[in-house]
Amino acid sequence: MERFTGMSYAVELEEVSKIYDNGTHALRGINLRVKEGEFVGIVGPSGSGKSTLLHIAGGIDRPSEGRVKLLSMDITHMSEAQLTEFRKGKVAFVFQFYYLMEDFTVLENLTSLAEVLGLGDVKERALKVLEFLRLSHRLNHKPHQLSGGEQQRVAIGRALILEPRLLIADEPTGNLDLEEGKKIFSLFRSLNERGITFLVATHNQELIPFFSRVVKLKDGRLEGDTAGVGFEPTRDP
Repeated sequence: MERFTGMSYAVELEEVSKIYDNGTHALRGINLRVKEGEFVGIVGPSGSGKSTLLHIAGGIDRPSEGRVKLLSMDITHMSEAQLTEFRKGKVAFVFQFYYLMEDFTVLENLTSLAEVLGLGDVKERALKVLEFLRLSHRLNHKPHQLSGGEQQRVAIGRALILEPRLLIADEPTGNLDLEEGKKIFSLFRSLNERGITFLVATHNQELIPFFSRVVKLKDGRLEGDTAGVGFEPTRDP
């Protein structure tokens, strides 16, 4: 296998395997590179290892074997404190469940995370993000007052407030219907065109055309790596 060469990659996994304490072999010898600027999809059935792959790629979890580089930095043996500091302002995550703070407004959900991470006063940035997401009319609403699609856009906004170079999303449309899912992926495409690299897991075959490249997982192994088919989705997020 070709070794790392110092090219511009957002994610590099080399012979990565993951075995959990209960004996589950989630990943088996994964070799994967994601170039900066790509919009890569990870597809496969439930239990194929998609979430584990994303967690390891983003430094949330650690491999049992293998090597991980994130934005050209080897993170394999970093401490949790080093990882947290390194990811700050570089990597953000969006999950299937929105994890919004129910007692906080939309605006507060965006600014609170940035404040916890020591990014200072980001209210102006948050307002711009909400305008981009077409949520300015919802900034004083609380999560229970929003639709599912709006809540997911708030979760995306919370990620964007960190101004990441890489956005990792795990089944981000799993709780939405297909039309809302397409709107979220159209939003992702527009953000990708602005320079953010995306690594996204989905089981929804209808969303595959949005990706520039697709990686297929089955039973913790890579099965294939194919180009997207060039579908041109609506730009309305």
